[in-house]
Parts: sequence; structure tokens; C-alpha cells
Amino acid sequence: MHRRSWWLACALAVLMALPALADTRVTLSRDAVAMGETVVLTIDTDQPVASPDLGPLRADFSVGDIDSSRQIGFDGQGVRASQQIRIALKPLRAGMLAIPALTIGNQRTAPLMLEVVTNPGTRSIAPGRSSTASTQMDGPVFIDTVIDDSTPYVQQAVGVTVRLHYAINLFNGEFRQPEPPEGASLQPMGSDSRSMRMVNGRQYQVLERHYLLVPERSGVLRMPGASFSGEGESGFFDGLFGDGRELVSAQAPVRTLQVQAIPSSAERPWLPARQVSLRVASPPAEARAGKAFDIVVELRAEGVTSAQLPELQITGAGVQVFAQPAQPTDSFADGRPHVVVSRRFSIVPQQAGTVSLQVTPVDWWDVASDTSRRAEVTPITLKIAPGLGRYAASAPPADVPESNTEASAALTSVMSRLGPALPWALAFIALALIGILAWWASRKRGHAKADVLHPRAFDASDSPNASEAASTTSKPSRGSAPSTDMADFRHAVKSGDLAAVARLLPLLSSSPSRSLADVRDQLDDRAQMDATSQLERALWSDGDADAVRATIRQVFAKGPRWKVSESKKKSLLPPLYPEH
Repeated sequence: MHRRSWWLACALAVLMALPALADTRVTLSRDAVAMGETVVLTIDTDQPVASPDLGPLRADFSVGDIDSSRQIGFDGQGVRASQQIRIALKPLRAGMLAIPALTIGNQRTAPLMLEVVTNPGTRSIAPGRSSTASTQMDGPVFIDTVIDDSTPYVQQAVGVTVRLHYAINLFNGEFRQPEPPEGASLQPMGSDSRSMRMVNGRQYQVLERHYLLVPERSGVLRMPGASFSGEGESGFFDGLFGDGRELVSAQAPVRTLQVQAIPSSAERPWLPARQVSLRVASPPAEARAGKAFDIVVELRAEGVTSAQLPELQITGAGVQVFAQPAQPTDSFADGRPHVVVSRRFSIVPQQAGTVSLQVTPVDWWDVASDTSRRAEVTPITLKIAPGLGRYAASAPPADVPESNTEASAALTSVMSRLGPALPWALAFIALALIGILAWWASRKRGHAKADVLHPRAFDASDSPNASEAASTTSKPSRGSAPSTDMADFRHAVKSGDLAAVARLLPLLSSSPSRSLADVRDQLDDRAQMDATSQLERALWSDGDADAVRATIRQVFAKGPRWKVSESKKKSLLPPLYPEH
């Protein structure tokens, strides 16, 4: 009898344990939330399910992150496997919302109710629930905002640093940046950084973000604060009797700035900054006429971005300047923006002598001392050695007026000494001048014939249309450029050296040309003019270098075609060999 009673008791115990082996429970992290906040729905089950059907939740909630974990344990019945699923839900409307029953395997969960209010101040969160909100620097989570300048000028680049401090482990969350204030632009700069800080004797992990604030008008500017909401690790007792998680949030206060207008005494263009400096990196000690050398100019600025800086330029007499695109590098340090801009210039001296190069100064407004300042460097003085060909000549002396005065005085002295013999001397001088003019005219005829028989413009013998090239180049040339320049130009065209083409093409013109723009106006061929414009874009903008090389080879295969000057079109003297 006792043995049968014992077996009956065991059977009843097994029957009572069966519901526990097939148990599914759902809980909410909070009973009440405000619009915009997130609540976590936790499902504990021993059903083998990969993911529950969340379709019924999407009517009133936005489903966020889903986290799942599995556990295996032992109890009086043997091995037991369980699964915990955590779902982040954000309400779509206010009111009493129902969490409908969900199907988990072959079971259904019990429905739950959640109160959602519009005003966070009216939330009725029960005491002891897992929720933490903080705006003070002593809570588990808080946000600190640092503004570089609270009284900036209009169009000043102001650095804004936002730091999220948290003294607990965060499982998930959303760190929202401040909204752009009215009357200013706000954009992120750089990437996030992490560090550790001790605040009021408590150690915090810090997530730091940087923003660039640019006021667009003067007056009061109110910048909203950043915010954070997420899930963090709860206290010891909550971990023992709950899921060990709590919802945490933080809100930075609104910051007020007083924006100043642009001072009337400031230079234009307006450039507010904390520091601006210019320097020239290792200029050469000397150079040679006709041979290019490089100069690198560097600008460093603090409290400004590269988009606000003027263009770096170099000017100088007796040189050609070819500027490459500027290379800016923006960064964020010490709570404000920094920028370094470098630009390389290729300088081609046109003659021997001494040249002086000047870097265009940069006017800026010192926001720290409220004064106007100028960043500049001393002029770069270089001695230019004679080059080859047309570059072998030195620069003309600078004291030409004084030489003319001395020559006039010497002529007056000679005439006074001649006395009565002056008429005979003048007649002799006139005859000498007539002889010189006759010799010059005969020499010019000889050169004209030589130019027709042996054109110096461009050797097109390697072109398929050699005869056409010869007829083209036999036309009157713009000038008599040295053969070395023409040979170099021909080699640059064939090799596709765009920089050499840009340097040599202005030298083939008889009239001084400093830039490709001057050359373009002197060309008499529309295709060559267009190719010159494409060459400029390829060198100093965003042109297609390969396409330009092909165009240059095609249009300049017969040499440059220059416009004929009016003096050559209509001569004052009758032709030596009239056409009948």
C-alpha cells in the first residue's frame, strides 16, 4: 500500500512539473513611457524558436533592435534549455497601448498594457522601476557640451564638442546630435573618439563628437542640446531579481550664443580666425632662365576651414607662373577647426638677372583680440643665370633714362666742338644712314627668300600629309623663334608632356606672352585655340589629360598657326617684286 502511494506521489509531481518545462513569459522594462522613448519587451521561453512573429506589434510600435541569448542548465528533471529574446519597441502614438499575445512555438504569451504619454513630465513610472534619466554631472549617464566661442562673429567657424559620459555598461542606445539652430549651419567634423575621465570622483567612459557651427546672422543664437536614450546595466539587486537591464537617457541643456556683426573696419574678403600664417618651404638659392623651378607656399590657420580661405597666389615680373591645385587638410583639435593648405607653383624665368617674387598676403580678423591682421612673407629674391637660346640675354639695365641723358650731353659737346664743319658732318651722317638702310633692305629680302625655301615653323615630315604641312608652314610665321625652342616644342608634343607644351608654346610667339590665355588670343586656328583651353583645364583643373594629349598631337602636328599682324598685312613700302 505504501509502495503504491509512493508511485502515485511521483506521478503527481511529474504532472505538476510539466507546465514548468513548457513555460513562456513576457515582461516590459517599464509600465509607462513618453513619446519618443524606447521600451524593451523581454520574452523568456524554452521553446525552440529562432525568431517570434512580430507582425502584431507593428500596428502601434516601431520595432528596433532584437537581441537573443540561449542558456543551458540543470534542475531536478535533468537538462533544461531556455532562450531569452529582447525586443526594443518605440510607441507610434500616445495612450494605453496593448502588447498583443505573441505565438512562440506552440504557445502564446499573455497580453500586456503600456501607458504612453505626450508630456514626459506627466509620466507615472512606478517607484523602483528600471529607468534612469540624467542631465547632471553626477548621474550614471550625462552629456557635456563645450562651445569654442560663446560670442562669435557672423561667418566665424565655431567648434562644438559634445561628450557622452557613462559610468555603466551600455547594451544599446541612440546618441542624437543637436538640431541645427535657426540662423546657423551645423555639420559634423571628423570621427568619434573614446576616452576615460574622472568626474567628481567617479570614473566615466566618454564618447566624444565634434561639430562645426557657422552663424549666418548677428543676434542671439540658441543651440539645442544633444540627447541619448538606450539600455544600460542595472544595479546588483535588479540583476538578481530582474533581467539586469535598465533604460537610461540624458539630455544636454540648450546653449545660448551672442553673435556679433562684421566690424566695419574689417578687410574684405571677411576672414574671422584665431591664427593665420604663411610660409615658403625651402625656396631655391638660384635658377636659370628658361628652366622651371618649384616653390611651395603653405598656409596654416586656426579657427577656420579651407572653404573660407582665399586662393594662394604668387606674382612677379619677368617670370611665367604655373599654379597647381591647392592641397587642403582640415582637422579638429583643441575644440576648434584647423587647416593646412599647401600649393606648388612652377616658375619659369624669362631672362637672366634678378627677380622678386611676392606671395599675395592674406588679411584676416583676429577674433581673440578683435583686431585686423595680415599674414605675409618677405619677397623671394632670386638670381637668374643665363640660359640657352633666347634665354642667354640678360635683362636690360634699369637706368635707361640716365643713360639717355648722358648720351644727349655727349652729343651736345661733340656738336659744339665741330663748329663750322657741322654741315659736312651732318651730310656724312646722312649718307651713312642711307647706306645702312639699303644694306638692311637687301638683307631682309635674303631672309625672306630663305624662310620660303627653308621654313622654320615645324617639321612635319613624320606626318602622313607632309606636303600639306610644308605648304602650311611656308606661310608667314608669327615670329622667328629659335630653333631650339621649336625642337623642344615638337618633342613635347610628340611625347605628350603637357607641362612642357604649356611652357614652350608662349615662347614661340614674337610678342611677349606670359600665359596660355595670351597665346590663345594670338592663334589663328580655332582647333588650336580650343586645345589651349583644354590644356589649361588639364593642368590646373579637372580636365582629362589623356584626351588633351591626343588633341594636342593632332592640332599642333603642323605647328602653331599665328595671326598675321596688321603691319604685315599692309606694308608702308611698295613690294620689291610686284605681282602681275
